[in-house]
Amino acid sequence: MNDRGGDNKVESTDMTNPNASQPTPETNPSTHASIGDRRKPVIATIAAFCVGALLSGGIVGGIAYARQGQIAGGEPGSTTATEAVADSCDTTFTVVASVNQWGSLAQQLGGSCAEVTSLINSTSADPHDYEATAADLAKLAKADIVVLNGAGYDGWAEKAQLNPDKQRIVNVGDLMGITATEEHSHEHEEGEEGHHHHHGSTNPHVWFSPEGVLKAAEAINNAYVAEAGEHSKTAATVQRHFNEWNGEYADFVALVNKGRSAGVKRSYVATESIISYLLDYIGATDKTPETYTNAMNSEAEPSAADLKSAMDTVAGDDVDILVVNPQEMGGFAKKLNEAAVSSNKTIISATEQLPENQKTLLGWLTLIAKQALATDTTNGFFLTQDVKDRTLADYEGEWQSVYPYLQDGTLDTVMEAKAKKGDMTATEYKQYYDTGYKTDVEKISIKGDRMSFTRGGKTVTATYRYDGFKVLDYAKGNRGVRFLFTATGDVPEGAPRVVQFSDHGIAPGKTAHFHIFMGDSSQEETLKEMDNWPTYYPASMSGKEIATEIMAH
Repeated sequence: MNDRGGDNKVESTDMTNPNASQPTPETNPSTHASIGDRRKPVIATIAAFCVGALLSGGIVGGIAYARQGQIAGGEPGSTTATEAVADSCDTTFTVVASVNQWGSLAQQLGGSCAEVTSLINSTSADPHDYEATAADLAKLAKADIVVLNGAGYDGWAEKAQLNPDKQRIVNVGDLMGITATEEHSHEHEEGEEGHHHHHGSTNPHVWFSPEGVLKAAEAINNAYVAEAGEHSKTAATVQRHFNEWNGEYADFVALVNKGRSAGVKRSYVATESIISYLLDYIGATDKTPETYTNAMNSEAEPSAADLKSAMDTVAGDDVDILVVNPQEMGGFAKKLNEAAVSSNKTIISATEQLPENQKTLLGWLTLIAKQALATDTTNGFFLTQDVKDRTLADYEGEWQSVYPYLQDGTLDTVMEAKAKKGDMTATEYKQYYDTGYKTDVEKISIKGDRMSFTRGGKTVTATYRYDGFKVLDYAKGNRGVRFLFTATGDVPEGAPRVVQFSDHGIAPGKTAHFHIFMGDSSQEETLKEMDNWPTYYPASMSGKEIATEIMAH
């Protein structure tokens, strides 16, 4: 039986908190999975073999076609660097996008050959309130290439004096055959409930549609090649970027198909239908009560009965996730959020604009898909409701710090391996891990409810009680769990009063290694530590064995 001194709860639901970071340094194993024929990405310049593999269910995990690197290794939630290839541009062009979702895609595909401006470029701006300035309209009218969302979302941009005879215009809504309906409007009512977005039967958030993103990428690439000239250096450069992007898209589809093949079933309630295209794509089921949805998508407000029905649904056993838009958290959305928190449900926070900490549109969609699938516990993607209490029995044993092996060079091979796949040099990684691993506690022994800490040959022992767990949301979009223990009785000098374990597990089970956070004030203060996470492996392992284990992890 656990001696509980605290409540289990989610520490934060803010996926874009700039003050949070991922403290755990483990590598992210690459995923090999097949792509089914439900989604058929058209890759114009890929060899017929690769296209055939994509369209018929061939293996894509090991196909790094037209890419300079592949997703493997690095910290959870991080992106891995590709080998730099200099862009060669004999022509450059100006690109103006109405919103940064499409601007980021245009920049990724154009590289140095495209000068991209996104007119709405921050999550602090509300596109539903946006009023284009004369300068905005002038930029649109003068651009070589214009990228619009369409579907009535950015009608202000469509009012610019665009000239299809002199400009190349990509309208994603048109590409998908989605246009604004008479029902589509943006009502702005200030007050307790905040803003209401009334899209009628139209869902204009087409940047959350994987099919829409693929169509947009193809159209932008075609516009670039046509603008530069098919045989120009610029055309060759943008085609290379497009091919690399297609490789990333293949990884995204493989991720989704891995979830499908594993039979992952997710159900959700949404405060508004912002990411429904993406959730439909991964096979999630929308459990939002129709009466609530209808009310939010019209000028009406949900009745008290409709709101209660939605709250009860969120708290029910057949719902996994609540989706919220932090840019539009009116009174009704807040009540659904409270229902999710009180019932320990997973909350996915999705803004409309590309968040400041996300570099690419496809990377953002991949992150949200990982959050919704919640099948990669090791790398911080899991359902809140799956987190269970644990005891010190999971950590029992004799443990040694890995810090001395970092200092004496034993882990240099690990740093070199990370540098080949990551975005820092081996020296920079070693500096990073020096901060993370640093500790003067050489050994930790755990037996029953007692923990012993050895420093400089001197050992002190204290008794600890379990105080619950906290789920932490990191800025990178993944999450972690810390299991909390507090010293009881007389605590000898040198024994921490507060101990928190993080080992990438979320339920009872014997750990193979762990990261530990130690403090002498409170659990709350210790939870703030993100940069220093002393790491311990079994005392029976040699330094070389630990290095091998870290690289294989």
